[in-house]
Amino acid sequence: MDTDKRKWVFAKNADWPSCIFQANFNDSDIDFEIENVKKLIQSDKAPDGWTVGPLTKPNNLGKSLLKHNFSDVFHQAGMALGLSKLNKIASINSTLVVKKVENDEELSNWSKIVSMVFHIKVDHELLKDLRVESDVTFYLGIYNEKYVSTLLLYLIPGVAGLHAVTTLPDYRNKNFALTMSNRALLDAHDLGYKYGVLKASTMGQPVYKKLGFKKYCDIITYSLSGE
Repeated sequence: MDTDKRKWVFAKNADWPSCIFQANFNDSDIDFEIENVKKLIQSDKAPDGWTVGPLTKPNNLGKSLLKHNFSDVFHQAGMALGLSKLNKIASINSTLVVKKVENDEELSNWSKIVSMVFHIKVDHELLKDLRVESDVTFYLGIYNEKYVSTLLLYLIPGVAGLHAVTTLPDYRNKNFALTMSNRALLDAHDLGYKYGVLKASTMGQPVYKKLGFKKYCDIITYSLSGE
C-alpha cells in the first residue's frame, strides 16, 4: 500500500517481506491515524510490523505507538557509507562465489536460506515479482557448490540499500556476509550510486564497520501482537 500518509508491504500468507515502513502524520492526527492502522491490522488488512526510523513523521511516533498498545520488539542500527570511501580490506573471502539470481530456481534457494536463518515464512511469489524490477537485485553466495549466503540490493535515486544479508549457521565466521556486501556495493558504485545504507543488528554492526559504514540512527520495529 502506498499513500501520502503511510506505505507498507503486506504478504498475507508469509512473514516477509511484510511491514509498515513509512508514516507521515500530522501531530494533531497521530492518535486517529494509529487507531485506523490498528483496526486494519486487527482485521488482517495491514501488516503487524511497524518500522520507525529517521524519516518517520512525527519523530515521536514510537512513543505514541507504545501508548496505543504496540510493543517495541526489534532494535537495529541505521548505518550509511559514501561508496567512494568503501574500504579496501583483505578479509574478503575469495572462496565464496557471489552471483546474481537469474531464475526462479535460484530465487527459491535464496528464499529457503532466508527462511531458515530468520525462522520466517518468505512470500516467494512476491519475490518473483520483485526479481524482474530494475531497481532490485538478488544475490546468492556459493561455497563448495552449495548455496550458503543471500543479499538483496534495492536501489533508489543515489542510494543503494542492503537487505536480507544472511549466511547459513554452519558457514559463518568466514566473512561471507562482508564478501556479499562488498560485491553488491561495488556493483552499485559502478552504476553511479553514491551511498550505501542498511539496518544492522548489534551482532552485524562490526561486520559493516569493516567496510566503512557508520551508525547514524536507531531503527525500531513495533508490533501490535508483541511478536
